[in-house]
Amino acid sequence: MNKAKLKRMTRRTEFYMSLVLLLLCALVQIKSGGRLITFPGIFTRMNVTVLRTMVVDGMFAMCCLVVMISGGFDLSFPAIAALSYSLSTTICLNNGWCATNPLAGFLLAAAIGWVLGMLNGWIISNFKLNTMIVTLGTQTLFTGISLGMLGMKEITSTLPEGFKTFGKAFLLEGTDPSTGIRYTLTAMILFLIALCALVSFMLNKTMFGRALYAIGGNEVSAERAGYNVKRTKFLLYSAVGAVAGFIGMIRVCMESQSIPKAMTGREMTIIPAVILGGASIFGGEGTVFGTMVAVGIISLVANSMLILGIDPYWQQFFNGLIILVGITVSALQAKRQKQ
Repeated sequence: MNKAKLKRMTRRTEFYMSLVLLLLCALVQIKSGGRLITFPGIFTRMNVTVLRTMVVDGMFAMCCLVVMISGGFDLSFPAIAALSYSLSTTICLNNGWCATNPLAGFLLAAAIGWVLGMLNGWIISNFKLNTMIVTLGTQTLFTGISLGMLGMKEITSTLPEGFKTFGKAFLLEGTDPSTGIRYTLTAMILFLIALCALVSFMLNKTMFGRALYAIGGNEVSAERAGYNVKRTKFLLYSAVGAVAGFIGMIRVCMESQSIPKAMTGREMTIIPAVILGGASIFGGEGTVFGTMVAVGIISLVANSMLILGIDPYWQQFFNGLIILVGITVSALQAKRQKQ
């Protein structure tokens, strides 16, 4: 590796985030007595728990990432997911669907999410309003529809068996030598890998991805360059809604329960991860790799806090600090570029 490449690499946020993640993983392994160089040392209960946590948070982070790259801010994706999976699960249960195959539930949740995302996209693209204000309003609207207008109920023991069976699928299993507790690496992680690959390809190899970076960098310049800003934003928020609905169903399957309030406040974990991963709050910057490294760090820190018995409110302090630091860094970078 030549000096120029090394210099470019060390300037990237992802480089330092990767070092932090590796250091944290090493500390956790040493603390738990695991061996760092062997497969049994890697496949520990702690690591599997972190990977399980990363499935839903990582997929939501991909949604948040593409929106932030475009210069937007989406606060409504947890509410879209909650309304989509609550309504989808209720419909499947009432009609006797998904007793063996959960496909209908996933398709229905994605379709509902698409419609809800279209509302975000239509308002933002047509009226050019502040994305944070719009999605804050739709977040409240969707939550009100779910809990007030439709009166969605918690579904646990009566959840369709197809969802439960699908959520229990695993790739690997092990046993904790100290407690004898069995743990498994959920097969749902394959969806996270597939979505990361899809988003990475879209951002780096397609005109739509280039349009997102261009719009986030300078919307006026992007429009002058020939990008259809209005259509791109509409498609972006519609797609994010569909994916959010799909992710919501993955959570239902993994947890074997459909709880309308379960997504409340989830954005305050996802957004700090995306900012920590190098995405700029002003748009035009961000990578899949950096975002996933940041999700790994936050998931590892959160699980470590639980194991050490640290009050969960410190996690909120940590997330809030990341947002403030991210805003400051983004503002300084924007100021430096203008000079």
